[in-house]
Amino acid sequence: MHIFMMRTHSAALGASSLNVARIQIFSDMVSRVGNRLKILDVGCGDGVISAPIVKMGNYVTSVELPTIATLAQRCGVPSVVAGDAEQLAFASSSFDVVLASEVLEHLWKPQNFLDEAHRVLRSNGYLIIETPEGKESLNYDSHKHYFTVERLKQMVGVRFVLCEAKRLKPTGTAQTPTIILLLHKSSK
Repeated sequence: MHIFMMRTHSAALGASSLNVARIQIFSDMVSRVGNRLKILDVGCGDGVISAPIVKMGNYVTSVELPTIATLAQRCGVPSVVAGDAEQLAFASSSFDVVLASEVLEHLWKPQNFLDEAHRVLRSNGYLIIETPEGKESLNYDSHKHYFTVERLKQMVGVRFVLCEAKRLKPTGTAQTPTIILLLHKSSK
């Protein structure tokens, strides 16, 4: 469904009130981390999150499933490669920030992604995760897992420290609350 929407309504998706709020939160979090950052956007879709971050002066590499990567390129995502979120094809300590917007709930093994994000982040790196919140999110859009702030904190353990958590209320396009977490890579 989301792929169809990307193909036919990408401008409308980018202008929705939910996307405007998401883009603002991601942009604010990235700007607090720094500037001229090397960022990995995992599951970039049509680039609605990474495009404004590129305009801020950051270098963004995007990873998407092979079938969607081609579509992402057609939507204007500047640097997209086909790949797997659970096995990132990048060297260790390559990025300042890893973004994962609406990715975790679709993965077979979300812990593998968290391990990979930790591996590819530099020692002072940040992970920004966005996901629907609560069990109700399992009711739509092929979600395999549900998350809460507490559950994500348990999953990252001592490897990441929670810096900030934002919550967006349900809207017409998102029937459950959405959480966006800013996590700092721990030295442990």
